Amino acid sequence: MRGIFFFFLGLNLLIAHSEKAIITIYKDGTALVKQPVSWRNVSKGNSYITFKELPDGIHKDTPFLNLNNTQILTQRFNSKVFSSINYFLDRKGSIVNLKSKTERAITGSLLEISNESVTIQHKGGVRTFIYDNIEYLESKDKIENPILRPFLAWDIKTSNSGEVKGELVYKSANFSWDTVYRLVMNGQDNGELIAEAVISNGSDLDFKDTQIQLVEGILNKPKMSRFRPDQSFKMAARAESKPAMDQAELGDYHIYTLNSTHDLKAKEDITVRMYGPLNVGYVKTYVFENTERRQKEEPLKVELSIKNTESNGLGIPLPAGKVEIYTYSNTGGLEYLGTDQIRQVPKGQSSTLSSGYAFDIIGKRKVLNYDRQRKSEEAVIEVQVTNTRSELVQVRIVEHINGDWVVKNESHNYQKKDASTIHFTIILDPGKTKYVTYTYRKEWK
Repeated sequence: MRGIFFFFLGLNLLIAHSEKAIITIYKDGTALVKQPVSWRNVSKGNSYITFKELPDGIHKDTPFLNLNNTQILTQRFNSKVFSSINYFLDRKGSIVNLKSKTERAITGSLLEISNESVTIQHKGGVRTFIYDNIEYLESKDKIENPILRPFLAWDIKTSNSGEVKGELVYKSANFSWDTVYRLVMNGQDNGELIAEAVISNGSDLDFKDTQIQLVEGILNKPKMSRFRPDQSFKMAARAESKPAMDQAELGDYHIYTLNSTHDLKAKEDITVRMYGPLNVGYVKTYVFENTERRQKEEPLKVELSIKNTESNGLGIPLPAGKVEIYTYSNTGGLEYLGTDQIRQVPKGQSSTLSSGYAFDIIGKRKVLNYDRQRKSEEAVIEVQVTNTRSELVQVRIVEHINGDWVVKNESHNYQKKDASTIHFTIILDPGKTKYVTYTYRKEWK
């Protein structure tokens, strides 16, 4: 009977599962897994136990096992999972059968195998076959007890026979989470904000009835620590009126714990509510940004500034994430306006979003005069802003000027933001146009 077939048509995934684990997922694509484990009918004295329900991204130097009333003598991590490439690499020089897609099967000695091709010496000579042209590669050997998943094994010593319980802790790659905000604008100054967490299990292991925790912030090689339940945190989670998840500090970071368990299947994303809907206020500003001698005419960029304060409906740590912005049309339907990103927003701070460009608020910039001398230059700038909307708007004109400069003859007050930026802020009535003019002068030695 033929033993090994190497098909180039794809393989079905083998999915194992874990139950009742606690998974802490970080923003760097890793997770800390705290897995309850038990073995029944363990004999008194020395025993050998194994655990196979491990994800493919496990960091093999991180697992450690805590057992109740049991001494752990040694731990082994076996990652020699069956691989067709590795199997045939170990059998160079042996006799194999190869069937191409366009020819009959041939028998010969395996000379070389790689991720791209197979080379065989047969009675007709030496031939190399590209994977795309191979139907199968075959060996008559038989594998005894092939290892299909990595596993952990321990030599233990216990003073009593019966069930042994404990907790296995390890780190793994292929897990991630991100925040997605949805801001629905209800007018010029307020809206509704919803925050959701999108949690991804990119591993090959199903996690059932799992407690999920999310850490906001990038940790510098998070150190393993033996898990000890935080009793005060658990009591807070048992409150009668529970939000979707609890938030607490984790050193310099923030940890969000979902208040219910979830099934997180392999290669699956789940979305859970973090906050909201929350009624929040914002300040809408139309921005026209320019540099020195540049002349242009274009719609103004729309910016929304949101204060993360309790008085503004927030006052909570906001994780970094994507913000999708919507508004209601005249017919009452929800319409999409754009997407922006925000960084972490601590309590008391503000975040600024961009929702695109306003069709009916137009900025036009001209250089009315420019004079350059050997050791100086001077330019007269005019900025025109027109509001064709039916409501009053706030406009910020941003001007970038490099070098050693002074501003004079300005028509409106300005604010110096940094060494190369000034801002003019104006209020523009419906259907009106305003002009802002100023002169900048630069000198050098």
